[in-house]
Amino acid sequence: MCSSDLGEIEGQAPTAKDNGTVQVPKAKFIDDVEDYMKGKDPEQTLNELQTLYQQYKQIEQGLQQNRIRLGNKLPEIKRALETVKLLKDKASTGDELDMDFELTDSVFAKAKVRDAKSVYLWLGANVMLEYSLDEAETLLTTNHLNCGRNLETNKSDLAFVKDNVTITEVSIARVYNWDVKRRKDTGDAEKKDRKSVV
Repeated sequence: MCSSDLGEIEGQAPTAKDNGTVQVPKAKFIDDVEDYMKGKDPEQTLNELQTLYQQYKQIEQGLQQNRIRLGNKLPEIKRALETVKLLKDKASTGDELDMDFELTDSVFAKAKVRDAKSVYLWLGANVMLEYSLDEAETLLTTNHLNCGRNLETNKSDLAFVKDNVTITEVSIARVYNWDVKRRKDTGDAEKKDRKSVV
């Protein structure tokens, strides 16, 4: 096998960017299989395409899991933001507010809140910090916007990866069919040669 053959396919291999979004080189559609396969081993080429296909599928699965996580996070951030806005509105009027708040999963407590000055927000990794209402609103607004943008980026990345999966599947089928036809033609030619010798 030539090293340039492997580089042509390995150069398409997906890699991750530092900023968390996925950088996936576009899969190349094999337009002319005969020309593409000149000087290449069909089995090795099929193995390389299968490897590339598996890499695309792995990235697709990661993006789908990330999409689910972001989809679950977005309503939580929105609910927290609405709560902070409600607390700000009630703090300015001096009205008492009856609230149910979550202690843990499926465990809630009732509270009467008047003139709230701050809130505690879970940041993750069992970390909770106290923020003033204005700071909390700013943080949650920023997080809500970022989560929405990340969800949109994820959607476009996922569509791109799915296109690459399809292109790679088609390439595998085309190379496989080309190899079957080549073997059949080679076998027919050998049979003709044997008949002419007899």
